[in-house]
Amino acid sequence: MVTSAPRTRRTPRRTPRRTPLRAVGGTGGRTARWTAWGLMAGGAAMVPWTGVLAARLPSTTTVSHWSTAWAGLDAMIATGLLTTGLLMARGDVRHGLTAAATGSLLVMDAWFDVTTAAPGAGRRLAVALAVGAELPAAAVCAALALRAVAPAAGHVRNRPGQAAGDRRRPSVADSCPRRLKETDETEGLRPLE
Repeated sequence: MVTSAPRTRRTPRRTPRRTPLRAVGGTGGRTARWTAWGLMAGGAAMVPWTGVLAARLPSTTTVSHWSTAWAGLDAMIATGLLTTGLLMARGDVRHGLTAAATGSLLVMDAWFDVTTAAPGAGRRLAVALAVGAELPAAAVCAALALRAVAPAAGHVRNRPGQAAGDRRRPSVADSCPRRLKETDETEGLRPLE
């Protein structure tokens, strides 16, 4: 009688791959300080530039690819909503990233819809869509992004090796519900507790 070898489960990675914080300008290090100062300098430089644009740009213009611009923006929003929903359904905490980007696109869409609409019925429709659909959807996306990045205090558990009174914010990977830990072969795999 021929028997096959017992099947073994693939062991999941114990820790997710992470890029060192200093490599991406995270907390600490010279790179992080220079990145922070560079971002602040860029923001400060945008203030006078915005004034220049407001004073010098014409109030009307002709655009040759108007429909392409709007269809492209709506396609990006649709992709963001679909991706966020898919990642949420899979329990992937990265849905916060796509939710943040999609919320930003929705706010931008509402802004340009209202500011570029013709006076009268067109502007009323743009305001109604902004208030009734785009801005509420952006608020939902913002809430999802914030919840993914900073879980509520009631749901935060101490990390292994973390003291009970330590109130440091856990990383997104620490709050991931799909992380598993390895036990002995007789028990298999079980969720972290």
